[in-house]
Amino acid sequence: MPFEVPPWEDGAEIIDFMPMTSAGNGIGATKKSKKKKPKKKKSKAAAEAETATATGGFRYRPGGGPLAPPADTSSDDEADDEMRAMHKVRSGRVEKQRPPVQTMKGGKKQLGLKPELAQAALEAMEVTPATAEAAPSLANKLLGGRFRYINEQLYTMNSHKAEAMFRSNASAFDAYHAGYRQQMEKWPANPLNRIIKTVKRLPKTTIIGDFGCGDGKLAQSLPNKVFSMDLVASRGDIIACNIANTPLEPQCLDVAVYCLSLMGTNLNDFFLEANRVLKLHGSLYIAEIQSRFEDARDFVPSVGACGFDLVKKDVAVNYFYFFHFKKMRHVDKAVKLKPFSLKPCLYRKR
Repeated sequence: MPFEVPPWEDGAEIIDFMPMTSAGNGIGATKKSKKKKPKKKKSKAAAEAETATATGGFRYRPGGGPLAPPADTSSDDEADDEMRAMHKVRSGRVEKQRPPVQTMKGGKKQLGLKPELAQAALEAMEVTPATAEAAPSLANKLLGGRFRYINEQLYTMNSHKAEAMFRSNASAFDAYHAGYRQQMEKWPANPLNRIIKTVKRLPKTTIIGDFGCGDGKLAQSLPNKVFSMDLVASRGDIIACNIANTPLEPQCLDVAVYCLSLMGTNLNDFFLEANRVLKLHGSLYIAEIQSRFEDARDFVPSVGACGFDLVKKDVAVNYFYFFHFKKMRHVDKAVKLKPFSLKPCLYRKR
């Protein structure tokens, strides 16, 4: 007999469709409906206890479910946040809070930085010992960034502007040399050590001028009389001055040293000052980074115009060039010379 669906008003009482099984052939088997026994109403306390047992000790507040609106509509957001937090704890999920997103010009987005974190970063720019000990990686990055900025300024301005910059911000000099020492640790060799070795062969009566001395290592390594000069004096025996205009007497030096100190765009002023304070036939020693020279042969005549003759040069050494000049004639500082400079030594950002 073919299967027929009786009219709704007749079949609703006798037809009971069973759910389809996942492993079957798509046709669910039918069974006779059984009359369900009416369930006994449970007390409110018993219902809460059963719910707590089924949920592992967790109790939902009446009316606080995701589908039931709360009684107090003024606390909708708080209730939703509370429910989401409870579900995250029960499911074992831990979600990191995302920092606020701020929109920049052009539609780009950037992460907002809390004021207290921004202040901490600014304080770290001073690279205090406490900051370096608490967060060495952050302090090193900030120190490196500040060093690169000051380094670029020194190479692209004349020495007069550099002097004014350090006078207005004394901490910049310490930050620069702290970053300089970090860079020096990565070099294959320290060029100052070679100059120290060379000058040690000279008589102990030789008077030396260290132009752009930094921390004054040359004076500490020699028994000779050494005039250490730089834009800022980091020690009591260092003369704070612009190396283009030093307080030294004319023709008072036997040797002038420029070790990685030809920073600035007015190199003629440096060498004319060296000519002024050196004795006739006095020696001029220069050590500079190789990448700063387009062609070393162009550098030699520029120094020669300031009254020096080349004695020896070593441009075969990787990373550094070394020059030895002698003062052969006096050149007045008022003379007009063709300005020249070396390429700036700029460090890449890490």
